[in-house]
Amino acid sequence: MVVVGQNLAELMIAFGLEDRIVGVGYLDGADSYYREELAELPHLTDQVPSAEAVMALDPDVILSMSFAMTDENLGSVPTWNARGVSVITADNYTIGRDLDTYFADIRNLGAAFDVSDRTDAYIAREKKTLEDIGSLTRSAKDTPRVLLVASGGANKLTYNYYSPSLGLVDEMVRAAGGTYVEVSKDAYAEMSAETIISVDPDVIVMTQFQKAGAEAEKDRLLGDDRLRDVTAISRGRVMLLDYSTSVRGTPHLGELTRRLAEFLHPEAGHR
Repeated sequence: MVVVGQNLAELMIAFGLEDRIVGVGYLDGADSYYREELAELPHLTDQVPSAEAVMALDPDVILSMSFAMTDENLGSVPTWNARGVSVITADNYTIGRDLDTYFADIRNLGAAFDVSDRTDAYIAREKKTLEDIGSLTRSAKDTPRVLLVASGGANKLTYNYYSPSLGLVDEMVRAAGGTYVEVSKDAYAEMSAETIISVDPDVIVMTQFQKAGAEAEKDRLLGDDRLRDVTAISRGRVMLLDYSTSVRGTPHLGELTRRLAEFLHPEAGHR
């Protein structure tokens, strides 16, 4: 099997299926709970692999993010089916990504690889974790306004923003007792310093795609003199989030949401 997408590789590892993987592509970055396990997998490329590279491995199955399965990328599903290769797609990083589509992806994995007992048990645990977090944060004294800041823009003078439609961060923020700040109707947008100043978030959560040095990026944000009077910056209220988990969804979604809740509401007594 060839896997295209880091979060899908992490799910395969979590459900004990990593021995089926002969190649993996489109890795999101170093910030992973499964860093060591991912390093042991045959690495094709950090981007979408070529059809030729995948064919050379003679896989029986391709497990891929849906956007990659087009003629312009890896090739269409019918094309691979005609070669005798089954294709399982996941909806991650498409417009409308939410917890329902994340759990649907996992149910599909369970059915495809005959591990529905494991995937169903995982989904039940994650839902209970999110419900437990919500029950604790509902009694919190305030609801912090939380802004997602993604990797810095190419010119290093702007930052990037994902709308709620592109990932799971907004639902994590709500479960953790915060309000997700929307700065644009676009799915993806660059944010100027003026935009961040104008919304003045109480907390900033930061993630970055395929870049090393997340702490350095956080330090750059905290040290941006233009933002020194922004509430989140002046109070040092900036938290790093793992990209694969907070945007696409990984087995550690509930754990990371709990950590976010603790960061937003340290007084709530999380257990």
